Amino acid sequence: MRVFFLALLLASPLCFGKTVAIIESYHKEYKWDADYIAAVESVLGREHDIHVFELDTKRLAKGEWPQKVAEIEQAIANLKPDVVILGDDNAFSLMAEHLVEQTIPVVFLGVNGGPAQHPTLKHPLVTGILERPFFKDSVRHLRKILAQRERFLVLMDDSPTMRNAVNEYFGDKRQATLYGSKLDIVLTNDRDTWLQTVVDAHESYDAVILGTHHTIRDGEDQYAVPQELLKEAFYRAQLPLFSFWDIFIGQEQSIGGFTISARQEGLTAARLASIILNGVEPQSIPQLQSLSGHYVYSESGLKHWNLELSPMIASQAYFVE
Repeated sequence: MRVFFLALLLASPLCFGKTVAIIESYHKEYKWDADYIAAVESVLGREHDIHVFELDTKRLAKGEWPQKVAEIEQAIANLKPDVVILGDDNAFSLMAEHLVEQTIPVVFLGVNGGPAQHPTLKHPLVTGILERPFFKDSVRHLRKILAQRERFLVLMDDSPTMRNAVNEYFGDKRQATLYGSKLDIVLTNDRDTWLQTVVDAHESYDAVILGTHHTIRDGEDQYAVPQELLKEAFYRAQLPLFSFWDIFIGQEQSIGGFTISARQEGLTAARLASIILNGVEPQSIPQLQSLSGHYVYSESGLKHWNLELSPMIASQAYFVE
């Protein structure tokens, strides 16, 4: 059955003239959202009416979320979409139960939590892609390209997305060994702590692997702009910064890595939605995990850290500059 539906994912939508809503956890300027939305539109946009709503939960204070949820619930009631695509954990936790109560099929992407955090994952109107960082594959890859590779720092914000991802893979442990490399895992939402951890990493580690850093705030509870934070880290770090996500790779950002692609997640979600729009019940569609990672690298980052990829890895990599 799984093979059958994976084959269906390769097909283009056959249905016409349906209404699709996308509800973002975050905001359109956030590259992850922009990339998966563009991918969804590339699959469904020609034949379907697509509406995008942003919950903006990375920038809005938590006390403001209920009002935003109420606004989107009203918009959905007026729109009456045939399917809703939910991007990431916050959108799922805030919107999924309401949507299925209205008998609206749901396709999710970028969700790191499981049924313990999101019971609605088990609802018959729900299917999608569980996002899972490639912890093991990323470490295996870095061991191939780094001469010093005994200890890695995994640094993330203390967001629901990262907590769920780490807890599912490592449980309550914050130290682990993969392929002989020792990992220390640090999650924090404090800007000064996050930056100082990057600055001091060279004292104990061979490289830093970054998760998301989009719920970080400073001492005055002001939102730390992710691009500015990563740029400062780039110049203050004394070790190369790698990433689990391709959206954090580029000039004055992370150098690269074996990454999750927002575009691929969006393409898969759109194809799942198209299967539903063609009349297949969501409960008949197996929930998937992130299908494949890819090598993404910044040419300026490689130069900055005086690193060179092997010809084989370079031939498989996508270079963002």
